Amino acid sequence: MMRDFEPARGDICGDPTGLQVTIEDVDIYDYVHFSVIRRSYSGSGESEAESGQMSHVAFVHRFSKLPLSRLLVPPRKAA
Repeated sequence: MMRDFEPARGDICGDPTGLQVTIEDVDIYDYVHFSVIRRSYSGSGESEAESGQMSHVAFVHRFSKLPLSRLLVPPRKAA
């Protein structure tokens, strides 16, 4: 996964827990607006928002841009 990247509309990104989002917009105030496309595999039962926003710095710190090959792998089932 790439760490230092410039988020752009349409990018698909993931975090270490398995949460995957697609970037909807980056506004003039450097906030990244995103939609959840795959929930994390943590199994904790926590519900996440269907969409959200966070600062550019926070987004790049949490998420990494996923390579296309990673997106073609089917999701694992939680045990």
